Amino acid sequence: MTTQITDQFEAFLQRITLSDAERVNALEQGRRLSRRIEQQPEVRECLITGSMVRSTAIRKFSDVDIVAVIEPDGRIIQSEPTKLISSLTEILRKIEPNVQVSENAIRITHADGRVFDVLAAIHLGANSTGDDVYQIPSTNRKGWESYAPEEQNRRIREASELLGGDFKKLIRLCKWWSKTHGQPIPSYEIELTAYEAFPEKIPELPKALVDFSSSIKIAANSTPLSKSTLLEFKRLAQDAYSKQVSGDYKKTIELWGKVFGDEFTTVIV
Repeated sequence: MTTQITDQFEAFLQRITLSDAERVNALEQGRRLSRRIEQQPEVRECLITGSMVRSTAIRKFSDVDIVAVIEPDGRIIQSEPTKLISSLTEILRKIEPNVQVSENAIRITHADGRVFDVLAAIHLGANSTGDDVYQIPSTNRKGWESYAPEEQNRRIREASELLGGDFKKLIRLCKWWSKTHGQPIPSYEIELTAYEAFPEKIPELPKALVDFSSSIKIAANSTPLSKSTLLEFKRLAQDAYSKQVSGDYKKTIELWGKVFGDEFTTVIV
């Protein structure tokens, strides 16, 4: 990768990546909120997980994810996901003023703009690798999904140790693209796709983006808009890398600008 393209990507990444201080502050706010939620008799414990813990968070879009593990013999254990979410929402409204349901989570927004997504979970036991597994509402709240947050944390940690810093840089780039294009692929799927796409080594970031875009599995129930957005990402990534290989760096930056937005093309003056 040429110095010009490298500098463009690195400057853009610096702009969208949370600083250590920002991440530490967000996690501390999450711990304080978790302690307050744990004081509610229906909640056994809270776990902080997600991109803040895995250091894959990006500015502007990332929140703090909290898993609220419900007491198995408590009154709010329900047979339907919507009832469980509704019950936990009412509990959280006792301690926080700005609470609303967002897909399968309950979103809490503080006055400073910090956002927390609280996910109701029922502990099921441990999986074959010894990680705790939880039952959580599906995104559409019509069913249940199994969720092993520590397994995801471990995968990202091990991949980062093996592949180096570019692995998390790739994830942040893809999360930014997804968030600025209607989120056609959830953040946790971006992490999983990157983990599966690069089991041993990762190429330079532009080529890694091409390989990542080719590895995305388009779900059968994806909307036509999501499908077209994913395919456009793949096409633009391939075209941008092709222009880089041919030495047309101006066109390369222009095409990556279509992927990432004005924040990318205006980074370097």
